[in-house]
Amino acid sequence: EIWQILCDVSRREFLKVYKRLDITLTEVGESFYNSKIPPVIEEFEGRDMVEVQEGGAKCVFVPGFRVPLMLQKSDGGFGYDSTDMAALKYRLSEVSASRLVYITDFGQGDHFKLCFAAAERIGWLDDDGSAKEKKRLMHIGFGTVMGEDGKRFKTRSGDTVRLVDLLDEAVGRMEASLRERIAAGGAAITEDEVHETACAMGYGAVKYFDLRRNPTTNYKFSYDQMLDTKGNTAIYLLYAHARLESICAKGKKEHNTDVDEL
Repeated sequence: EIWQILCDVSRREFLKVYKRLDITLTEVGESFYNSKIPPVIEEFEGRDMVEVQEGGAKCVFVPGFRVPLMLQKSDGGFGYDSTDMAALKYRLSEVSASRLVYITDFGQGDHFKLCFAAAERIGWLDDDGSAKEKKRLMHIGFGTVMGEDGKRFKTRSGDTVRLVDLLDEAVGRMEASLRERIAAGGAAITEDEVHETACAMGYGAVKYFDLRRNPTTNYKFSYDQMLDTKGNTAIYLLYAHARLESICAKGKKEHNTDVDEL
């Protein structure tokens, strides 16, 4: 019951982010794979690929890797290796996925290389003739987001910055900027449209600022740079798009020229 309460609390917080970014997903928690781990171990044992170490740990040694894949710990428990291999098997066999992309911290790259190599060695990636394309496994590692001081991005109190707070801050700053433009006559929107417009621009700015960079490298996070109306930012692109739309609309209205028909 306590575990379920914790899951429910976490889920509510996750949904705040998903709603803001218009994300839909199928929730499959780590515990979902617990019952699928023993069959995976049995499959590796059936192929004589498991070596029982002193103490009872069940490991798979993959050529080219110094560290083995530990499918079962000496105390009989399961770790990340066990769960990730069960998840791989499930996604390839039962979901029938042809391409799996894992996006995690860059430091986990070697772990996933080992898992992928083990999956290939046991034959999970073999073409049985029914797949439309070759099965592919990919890992995309991301670097660390740094503050403007060059240190890991944190709040003033030293806590990790929550994505939902970061998104809300971007929207808040964008709302202030839009109201300034309205007051100066530089924005053709009403006060009632400010929040919705700020959400579209603020969320877009955060996503663009993150995605335009090489994911494997560290980068400095700056609200001022992210929300800048000049340079390589989402805000600049959105304003440029709005200006072009205005020009096209004016051309159609005043000169009877529809750009879409050219």
